[in-house]
Order: sequence, then C-alpha cells, then structure tokens
Amino acid sequence: MNGCSIFRVVPLSRNELQEAILEAAQYLLIREGYGSLTMRRIAQRAGCSVGSLYLYFDNKEGLLFSLLDRAQERLAERFFDPKIQSIEEPRARLQALARAYVDFGLTYPESYEILFMLHPRELASYPEERMQRAYRLLDPIVEAIEDYVHRHGLEMPDVRVAAVSFWSALHGIVSLLLAGRLVRLRLEVDHEALIEHAIRQAIGGLCRLMRRKDNREV
Repeated sequence: MNGCSIFRVVPLSRNELQEAILEAAQYLLIREGYGSLTMRRIAQRAGCSVGSLYLYFDNKEGLLFSLLDRAQERLAERFFDPKIQSIEEPRARLQALARAYVDFGLTYPESYEILFMLHPRELASYPEERMQRAYRLLDPIVEAIEDYVHRHGLEMPDVRVAAVSFWSALHGIVSLLLAGRLVRLRLEVDHEALIEHAIRQAIGGLCRLMRRKDNREV
C-alpha cells in the first residue's frame, strides 16, 4: 500500500503516484511560480502525504529538474522521430521539425513553458550535463540546415545562429497561441493556416540568409 492510500479510494501504483506528483508540481509551478512551490502544497494537490513525496524526490528542486527532464524527453521524442529523421530532402525535414516543435508546444503547454519560459535564476543549479542535453535539442535543426546548404552548394556564415533564429520564429507563434493573444485581440484567423504560414515564413527567412558561391542570394 503506498502513501496515497489514506487520501484516495483506489491506491496508486508507484509509477502512477510519481506521475501524480509531477503533474501536481507542474500545475502549481506554472500558476504560482517556483517561489510559492512547497512540498506540502504539492502533496496536497497530488492527494498524498508529504512523506510519499520524499520517497521519490529529495526536495522541490529535484522535482523541478524532473519536470525539465520530462519536457526535454517529450520534445526529443518528436524531433528524433525516425519518420522525421528519415526524410532525405533537407527542406522537407526542416518543415517536419518545425511542425513537430509547434505540435509539442500545443500538446504539452505546461512542459513547453517549463522548458522555454522559466526565469534563468530558477535554472541556475540545473546540472550542466543535463543543460547540455537540452542544448542538443537544437541539433536536428542545425543538421537539416547544414544538409540543405551542402546539398545545394550554398554558404551560410553561422548555421547555429541561423538555427536559433529559426527556433525563435517558431517560439513566437507557439507563445502567441498559448497565451491566447489572438482571441484577446479578436483576431479571428484559422490557427492551422497561421501555423503553416509561420513555418513557411521561418524557412523563407533561413533561405534569405544563405548565399551562393558567387555571393548571390538564394
């Protein structure tokens, strides 16, 4: 019998309990901020005892790290999907990666916010090796751009800067949709059409940064 049984009619398995704790921590973190997060409040939200939390996590910092890890894994599953990685044409692969990124943000909005919108001070103690793993999530975009440049005999001064620029354009559309800005501004547009247009614009922006060997624009 696990520590949640005194709060729940049906006891949870260990995996279910851990997931309930993570979901509770995520809910409180997004809505109230890291400073207001306490193990007692998380336990109350998860429907279990405080003692049960400490069976899985040493403190709220450990919980935050687990939420960051989970968010990375969710995005990595989409970016490193064999169906996307097997796309040979670089531009088509880049488009698929862009769509995967947007879908991740809209499917897991709270994971998205934790991964990309937490204040840097809350990430200060995040282990360096795990932070490096987060940085490597950009690699599929970098590789697709490099493949495109090499395949077409083009030049691009700094591919990684271009990849970050591409990501920032995608981040903008996801953030706009998650914040409900279009609704608040009464901009009645088809979200699917907007996403597709934003992706085409982002790819077009990349192409404008590329140069042929004779220094002409693509």
